[in-house]
Amino acid sequence: MNKTIIININGIVFHIEEDAYDVLITYMNEVKQHFGNSTDSYEIVNDIENRLAEMFSEKLSASGKEVIVLAEVEEVTAQMGKPSDFDLADEAAFEPVAGNKTERKLFRDTDDRIIGGVCAGIGHYFDLEPRWIRVLFLVSFLVFGSGLFLYLLLWIVMPKATTRADKMAMKGEAPNLQNFKKSFDEEMQAVKENFGKAQQEVQPILQRLGRFIEQLFSHLGKFLQGTGKVLLKLVGVFIISFGIIVLFGLFVALLALLGIWTGEGFEVFPFTIVNPEYQVILYTSAFMVVLIPLVSLILLAIRVLFNRPSLNRNISFGLLIIWLVALSTGLYYGFKTGGEFKEEARFTESIPLNPYPVYYLSLNDEKYLSHEDSLAYGLKAENFRGRIIINGDDSDMPENFELSIEKGEGKQPEMLLEYQANGKTFQKALASAKEIKYRFIQKDSILQFDPESYTKSGALWRNQRVKVILKVPENTRLIINARLNNYLNNYNLYDCLPDVSNRENLDGEWIMKTEGLSCKNDSLFKANQFK
Repeated sequence: MNKTIIININGIVFHIEEDAYDVLITYMNEVKQHFGNSTDSYEIVNDIENRLAEMFSEKLSASGKEVIVLAEVEEVTAQMGKPSDFDLADEAAFEPVAGNKTERKLFRDTDDRIIGGVCAGIGHYFDLEPRWIRVLFLVSFLVFGSGLFLYLLLWIVMPKATTRADKMAMKGEAPNLQNFKKSFDEEMQAVKENFGKAQQEVQPILQRLGRFIEQLFSHLGKFLQGTGKVLLKLVGVFIISFGIIVLFGLFVALLALLGIWTGEGFEVFPFTIVNPEYQVILYTSAFMVVLIPLVSLILLAIRVLFNRPSLNRNISFGLLIIWLVALSTGLYYGFKTGGEFKEEARFTESIPLNPYPVYYLSLNDEKYLSHEDSLAYGLKAENFRGRIIINGDDSDMPENFELSIEKGEGKQPEMLLEYQANGKTFQKALASAKEIKYRFIQKDSILQFDPESYTKSGALWRNQRVKVILKVPENTRLIINARLNNYLNNYNLYDCLPDVSNRENLDGEWIMKTEGLSCKNDSLFKANQFK
């Protein structure tokens, strides 16, 4: 009874007897020691281990055994050869001798390929130059294209020479240590030669490119001494003029934002994001961050255009310090403003609806509010003679209304209004959510939805939004206007409309089924799905 050991050679697991394992380990140590001084020792040893694994697999498969014995190790190492059989110093003069050649195998040579490496592989197999095989295939291509089918067939049938052992077998070289090292040296020599050729080919191109760049800068210098000066002055005048206009606009914008120009600040999105106590310092910081680089650019243009002296170094340094302070201050208060959206709160309101077998859903995107409604929403209707028009398409607010249609649990239809908002704390977020106002109108079986929710005038924007959930009993029919499609989040209303132009104002007919809302015209739905 012999003791067996489990080993792993290049990812393949083998069972080997202990005495055979000792011989194999001794052999591999000799190989590693012998090739240790080579700069490519790791790749050579790895290829040798890969070939050993292949040979052991072939022997186990042929014998039907599962354990490698001593005789098989000795046979494999004898075929591979021992490091002591040759001297590395003499490898450059290595010549094929008896035992260094073996039967050639047919592989595709992808290292010397033009398309798939078929011709190069056939050339190696028959010991012919690949170019003659390519000529034969080219001639056969011209004769009714018969060679094309043969080439494709061989491409499919012939395996690719991937490992070093495959490449050696393709050339009829015995898989022993001398040939492994010789093959690797030839490969590295080819790489060096190709690199040298590439360097020789690239060098003239680089020289021509260098001369071109030199001439380009020479002509550019002459141009700048003549016509370039005129163009440079024109560019300078443009920069100065444009910069002054932008400066004036920045001053007007700052005065307007701080309420100095109009007597009150901006109370519209996105300015309602910033807390009132942050506005002065944040707007001023942003103004300085843009102002100082712009003034520096204008002064540079004046200096170049009129040959003026540069700014005093202390002034330049002072402007840099002011700009860095403004940038830091702006970032600080910008992050503080971002912290106002840290928490989220929501609450739901349930409103029962009058039951009808059919509902007509549309968008109330243009409506008139009375004086009382305007005051309730804080919209200052007195500035508009008691009435204002709210049009959702012209709103400056982000979309804050969302509609969902679901199957109800019982016979009573209802509307759920879920109000959501963010805030620095949960309490502040909940307070912002409670200030949201939203209105839908039920006129018998007609349901009209406002395109947005509202908050009181001057309220800070904290991502206030409302989600409306319409729950209707099963078998309820819904006639839905396509203009609601942008607000509906679980269905596509155009799936239930004919494929015609100007579908935005058409109505689609739907019905609530057990699995959810479905297009009443099933054939129309399928046509839209597969068009």
